[in-house]
Amino acid sequence: MRAGTLSLALAVVAAAGCSAKAGEEGAAAADCAAPGVTPDAVKIGLLYPNTGVLSEAFKSARSGVEGRIGLANQSGGVNGRGIELIWRDDAAAASTNGTAAKELVEKDHVLGLIELSTAVSGSADYLDKSGVPVTGLTAESLWNDHANMFSFSYLFAKGTAVTTFGLYAKAQGGTRAAVLEDAADGPSLEIANQLIASLASQGIETVDRVGYTTGSSSPTRTADEIIDSGADVIVGTVAMSSIADVLAAVRDAGGHPKVVLSPSGYSQALVREQGPAIAGLTIWVNYTPFESASPAIQKYQKAMADFAPELDDPDQEVAVASYISTDLFLRGLEAAGPCPTRQAFITNLRKVTDYDAGGLVPGTINLSQNRGQPNTCYAFVRVNAHASGFEVAKADGNGQWCGQLLRQTPAGNG
Repeated sequence: MRAGTLSLALAVVAAAGCSAKAGEEGAAAADCAAPGVTPDAVKIGLLYPNTGVLSEAFKSARSGVEGRIGLANQSGGVNGRGIELIWRDDAAAASTNGTAAKELVEKDHVLGLIELSTAVSGSADYLDKSGVPVTGLTAESLWNDHANMFSFSYLFAKGTAVTTFGLYAKAQGGTRAAVLEDAADGPSLEIANQLIASLASQGIETVDRVGYTTGSSSPTRTADEIIDSGADVIVGTVAMSSIADVLAAVRDAGGHPKVVLSPSGYSQALVREQGPAIAGLTIWVNYTPFESASPAIQKYQKAMADFAPELDDPDQEVAVASYISTDLFLRGLEAAGPCPTRQAFITNLRKVTDYDAGGLVPGTINLSQNRGQPNTCYAFVRVNAHASGFEVAKADGNGQWCGQLLRQTPAGNG
């Protein structure tokens, strides 16, 4: 559903008299009657898989949230109220996610939620109908369908693409592309279609779409097909290990691609594991790279050291994405005004047109238009020639590559 529904909860809040508009001055904190709001604090909920099969992948999520909340509370909170976090473990299971969300809303009376999970399907409809604001990571396409849900980046932007990836490939001298995709995986095909459209916008023809299944396809045969196609750009939407295997096989066969693009793999551990096989590999990210050492990254790293010291290395994708998701929630709370309500949060955050997470995301994000759309600005990090780490690919002297939105991505033939 594209338009969110007004909820009974919002009607109750309005009837209770907490209808102050965002930006209204002089509102007394004691007059606010919205769920989770007291004169001194605002309660917010967090759902993430602390246990279960995805607990390892999300182990830094809560640290990222606590780092940003700690920084906010150090500065006096939001509109004079401290932020109180209440978290629940959903074990990445939809049924558990739904139950935990109801507990946070109906028992703990949180104002809103941060959802860092792959099981948001368990609570999305309930939270929409209840008018509860949510920020988080878009691991499911349903994030596109609920007006009460916000993210700084949408992974499932069906039917649209951006020129940004084509701009990057063209700047590296790319002219012809081969795409590795998993024909049995819908998201892999959709991302491939978006990338093909982006490349085409800059005159880069896709000369081959290669179906590849991790664990069964042959890297050697795939490499031969890519070389025979004359492609000098390789784009992979399959597992990082598969891209590494194919890239090594291409080089062993005498190929020298100018660009190798992947949506994943930004990890020092992966560089250590794969070594020279992935030298030159480029990964795009929707946040400012750690290697940039920008003021925003330094502020993030200090906040994590001060308020989430249990995380030895804060330079992790899940940690920084969770930090940004929390920053987005705090922006919504700020936009809701001195007497925040759920409705004011949703309405006023959707009006923000210049969100940049304090410099942690490339460019700025127009939250009034970004739901279900790809970002137009990204950063690109490249495994250096010695395969000892990453370097930031610069565009016009900085690490931000910004393109334009393309409509009507053509259907793929994979």
